[in-house]
Amino acid sequence: MSVLEKNKIDGIGKSRTENKLVLMIADHLDWGNELQHLTLLQDKMNAYISFIESGQVYSLYPDIESVDGFIFELRFKYKPTENCKRLLEVFRKNTQDLRIEFKVYQS
Repeated sequence: MSVLEKNKIDGIGKSRTENKLVLMIADHLDWGNELQHLTLLQDKMNAYISFIESGQVYSLYPDIESVDGFIFELRFKYKPTENCKRLLEVFRKNTQDLRIEFKVYQS
């Protein structure tokens, strides 16, 4: 899976250190076409949010109704741009009520 497949979860599981469910996004794209890349990333994160808001996540993981929140673990192959960081900050602010935390890694 990857950021290109917006309707698929790239990785999912319970955190080992926190009472949260981790949803991973694997992003292997470079930033040559930044606008297209940001659009793909935005679509993927919106799909993950819909997965949570619709309750579909609870049908897949019925035992997680007692979790303290969610972690979106974004794994970038290439260093995120400043515009990407701004986009993530917008998502961070707009998803606080869903208890979504964002963790960013770059290989």
